[in-house]
This record gives sequence, C-alpha cells and structure tokens, in this order.
Amino acid sequence: MDRNALRFVESADLGPERLELTGVTEGPDAAPPLDLNKLPQGIVSSNTLIDFSAAPEGVRGGLSLAMTFASQVTTAAMRPGDDEDDWFAAYKSNLMQLGFTVSQSAFTTSRFKKRDIAVHKAIIPFLTIALGGVAVGPVILALLDNLKEIDKDEPWITLFDQESRKFKARELHFGAVASNTVESRMRHVAARLSVVDEKTNILFFKITNTSAEFESATTTISMNNNLLAVLEQPLLERLQSSALTFIKAARRT
Repeated sequence: MDRNALRFVESADLGPERLELTGVTEGPDAAPPLDLNKLPQGIVSSNTLIDFSAAPEGVRGGLSLAMTFASQVTTAAMRPGDDEDDWFAAYKSNLMQLGFTVSQSAFTTSRFKKRDIAVHKAIIPFLTIALGGVAVGPVILALLDNLKEIDKDEPWITLFDQESRKFKARELHFGAVASNTVESRMRHVAARLSVVDEKTNILFFKITNTSAEFESATTTISMNNNLLAVLEQPLLERLQSSALTFIKAARRT
C-alpha cells in the first residue's frame, strides 16, 4: 500500500463542498443513477471527458474518483492571480501525490483549419492525432461527431462546460484509458481555447478567425491497478455526496 497516497487522500483540502453546479440536473427520462462499479465506456470526471472502452469496469470507478479528487483539491488551492498554467501544474502534482506516474507534457500551439463550425467538430482531427489515431479514444471521437444529435442540456455536457470555465481561457480535457492486469494508462490531452463567450456552451461555440488558435498539452498518466483498488473507498468517503455530482455518464443519444 502507498501510505503517502492514502495520507494525501485523508488530509488534502477539498475546499467548500462544491454542489452548486448550475443546470446539472437529471430529467425525468434520465438513466438510473451511476453505479461506480459499472461505469459506462464514456464519462465526464470533473473537467475530463474519459474514454474507458479499452479499460475493464474494475478500474473505472477508482480512476474516475481519483481524477475528480485531484481536480477538486487543485481548484481549492487556487489563489487570486493564479491562472490556467498554475492549475494544470498543481493538478498533475496532485495526481502524482495519489500515486500516479505523470510524464512531462508535450505543449504545442495549433490552429483550427476550418471556420464557422462548432468546436466539437473542429477539434476531432486534432484529437484523433493527439490521442494516437482513430483506434484510440473511439468513444470520445464518436460522441463529439454525434453531438448535434444530443440535447445540449445533457448533464454531462453541462458539467464538462462548467468545469472548463475556471479561468479566462477555456480548457477542454480528454483522456483515453487502456489497461492491462498491472496498470491503467491514460493518454491525456488538454486543449486551451481563447474563448471569452460565457453564454455559449464551449462544445457548440463556432470557431472564428480570432478564436482559431489554441494551445494543447499531451501527457501520459499511469496508475497501478492494485493501488487504485486500495484508494477507491477512501476517495469515495472523502468525496461523499459530491462524487456523483462530478462524475456523469456521457451518452451518444
């Protein structure tokens, strides 16, 4: 057991209980509440849209809770004057304190080639390359491709949008997970868009000449499966009622 990781889970400051997500509600036709032991292939965990299609059910709950925990600890630690870089650096540091191995991030500046199309369409070619090809992250790519057929008020879309609004720029996080019997490995991609529009959901924001340039960071994050299993219950106990508020199933329709 990694006692340092366990101590971090028990002692880290989560800040005030964050249940004030505006508009993240479940309608009368919503699916049954999430079962952390049987999470679907696509979820949003705080600010990250995760593709679990190459990971077994047994690791999905622990990994989702760990990323939610790291996100909330990071947000609670932010101070006036901190920015997106401070948040992302602290987030990676918190993942490492949980026992994750986090590679150095590869940072690039790119431009969307097309204009007047929504972010969810414009970002697909970039994500396909950044994730490592069409066979990696197929659930994410399919969700984005079919987003026009999904209600914009779906809880997972609302959560993903609101969690991208921490600073002036909007940062979209995506992760594709693959697991073997020993560890789970995530290809994590963050795309930072200079979008100041607060009324339009970022996934549906239309790219213009002034918003076409974006920065990205690609990182490999891995975690021992046994440690994930050990930490899952302590993480759930710390997050308590906020856990399912910040973990939502991402559905195609």
